[in-house]
Amino acid sequence: MRRKGRLAAVLALALCCLACTGSGSLHQETFTLAPAEKPVTNPLKGWAPWNGNQREDFDSTLAFVSVSWRELEPEQGVYAFDQMERAHQIDQLRRQGVRLVLRVVCDYPGKEPHLDIPDWLYEETGGTWYEGEYGSGCSPDYRDPAFLEAHGRLLEALGQRYDHDPYVAYIQLGSLGHWGEWHVDEEAGIDPFPSQEVTDCYVEQYRAAFPHKQLMLRRPYGIGAELGLGLYNDAFAQAGSHQEWLGWIADGYRSSENGEQLDGMPDFWHNGASGGEFATDRDVWAYVLEDYEATLEYIRSSHTSWIGPRCFGSETLADLPPEQRDLAAARVNALSQELGYCFAVTQVQVRQWANAPDLNVTLTVENMGVAPIYENWPLCLRLVDPGGAVLRQEMVDGRITEWLPGTNTLSYTFAGSGSLPPGHYSLQLGIVDPITGQPGIRLANSGETEPCLYQLAAFEKRY
Repeated sequence: MRRKGRLAAVLALALCCLACTGSGSLHQETFTLAPAEKPVTNPLKGWAPWNGNQREDFDSTLAFVSVSWRELEPEQGVYAFDQMERAHQIDQLRRQGVRLVLRVVCDYPGKEPHLDIPDWLYEETGGTWYEGEYGSGCSPDYRDPAFLEAHGRLLEALGQRYDHDPYVAYIQLGSLGHWGEWHVDEEAGIDPFPSQEVTDCYVEQYRAAFPHKQLMLRRPYGIGAELGLGLYNDAFAQAGSHQEWLGWIADGYRSSENGEQLDGMPDFWHNGASGGEFATDRDVWAYVLEDYEATLEYIRSSHTSWIGPRCFGSETLADLPPEQRDLAAARVNALSQELGYCFAVTQVQVRQWANAPDLNVTLTVENMGVAPIYENWPLCLRLVDPGGAVLRQEMVDGRITEWLPGTNTLSYTFAGSGSLPPGHYSLQLGIVDPITGQPGIRLANSGETEPCLYQLAAFEKRY
């Protein structure tokens, strides 16, 4: 009896499904797309040379801007942002569509003793003058409450100026240590680097000032994991040092600066960008000639989105012997292809039901890169007739920051598209740059009809 009851239930369910299918006949077409060659350049990734030092041999969509507190606030409460932007050619970079990696520095060692903080701040908080292996300068007292309070006011002003500036893509948490790299030369007579209790205060100031920006730390800290921050490595691809940095990220570490045990930031790159610059222990061309395979592996294992300011965006092929130039150029471009995200639409499904005739599309998107994109740019989806007329254009939140390396899907229904007459149509896709309002990301797909706009499928609408 139980078997008969179960069989009757199954038959009833099957008849119900058949009835539903009959009344809502589904027309579905599936298109498989083969990925094309990876684009060499795209926004928010690649090379980030010093501002004003870009070279024509290799494209760059980023520029690195390092500014001292002394430049930014020469008088207490008086911010020289306009003057700083002129000095660093910021308007020219904006006109070129170049986005910025910004770092504030309080101690940049040089050949001669000098201050990188304002005179008024030094008079209030002091500092340690030094001459050492890195050069000469003055290391501020980062523990001084007055210094920390003034730093918070500076960041508040910077945030008001740049937190909503779309041209500022990444902000490195410099501020502390030589070059903003979160270490000091104790052998030059400088007090040890401040404790995590102090450095966390600086991190919190940055997050409060820049709630909408990608922030990046020089080394992993627990607060970085909590806030979803990125990391930068200014000794990128240096044998030994780079592996150690990856170990810090995975497992935590004991600080060589002050002996504290610090937490790691495993999988930080899911939410925060990975960047840095090539180490200075060898000629930059060595990274694509003698050490190419190792450099490629460091990019992959670090999930790196961009490299700068010491990078190929500021190099010229003419500096190499003629017989090395073609190989070097090909490898530089191959590294650029590997950096960051790379999107390819690999499958399109178009569905329509007779009793619910609005068109539904499902895209399978392969991220062939090593990292996601870190800004949520909207998608532009278009329905186009055979004559090229755009019948529907929708701006869609695809949550593309969640497109990690691997396979991702997006489903969307064109509301009201059921009123379109039966016939043949095409589906087009572009990822829209918020600055220009136009498609701005190159896909690893063929079928580009306009810059960064791709025809994905031609299909039949039956209902």
